[in-house]
Amino acid sequence: MRKYLKQDELKALLEAPKRMRDRLIIKLLYETGMRVGELTALTIGDVDLEAGEITIQQAKRHEEGRKVPLVNSWTKSMLRDYVGTRKTRKDPLFVSNKCGPLSRRQVERLISNYGERVGLEKDKRHPHVLRHTHAVYALKSGIDLRTLQQNLGHSSIEVTAIYLTMDIDDRKEEYSKHPLPGMADVEGHAHSAESDSLATAHSGSANHTSSFVLSNDG
Repeated sequence: MRKYLKQDELKALLEAPKRMRDRLIIKLLYETGMRVGELTALTIGDVDLEAGEITIQQAKRHEEGRKVPLVNSWTKSMLRDYVGTRKTRKDPLFVSNKCGPLSRRQVERLISNYGERVGLEKDKRHPHVLRHTHAVYALKSGIDLRTLQQNLGHSSIEVTAIYLTMDIDDRKEEYSKHPLPGMADVEGHAHSAESDSLATAHSGSANHTSSFVLSNDG
């Protein structure tokens, strides 16, 4: 099972950055499921806020690029504010403090630092974990496997199907929400039998006590 963030971990990571750029990076990695190398290669022209989509030009196995949906209005609003007055379409979307394009290593360090700050396990402090998290929650939300495959840019649906594998905590949660047929009746019967047994024992005890009292009265 590939590592992914639980909901409380995801919330903490998304809310950790105060800097708009850093918050956007984490949100886009999670919301789109793109790879970190794809994110760092984005230009201003790759983002179409009106159409609600991002074109990943340097996408694996997609010479013509791969489009991913951008549907969250809050994220689109943040992107609009972040880009601001920059109009040159070929300029990098995310820039460093020196106004150059962010490198993959810089984004990895950024995620690692924020992950450490909010107490994530070491093996969850990597951008690719956000891609896994996107996939897991997309499937849990009801998105079909074929749609997810296209969004992630996987070569085959078998690769995407890996995300159908659930860890033990997920399976326990699902089984508790969807008990097997007949289990409720079995539990009810066991509880009823236990109650009957206790009632019988109590009744026997009461009869014995009454007999003892009558004997003393005599």
